[in-house]
Amino acid sequence: MDAEQIQHMLINPYYAINIEPDMVSEHEPVIPEATWVQANMRLIDEIGSKEWLERLLTVLQGDYPRNPDEIVPLYDAPTED
Repeated sequence: MDAEQIQHMLINPYYAINIEPDMVSEHEPVIPEATWVQANMRLIDEIGSKEWLERLLTVLQGDYPRNPDEIVPLYDAPTED
């Protein structure tokens, strides 16, 4: 394996946890990927990379709010004028 292959393996949470089946089913994204990345960059700055990664693994394992009313927005949604 070369260094890039090892990096891709290390990034993949499959090797560390069992991913919740609901997380791998087809679905319509709620927000654009770029918005998700920006919001999570801010969250990493706020809580730190270790805490963010631990929370991401927890979510991937299925421990997340299932009711949309429980979701706290991580970004400012555009408003209609």
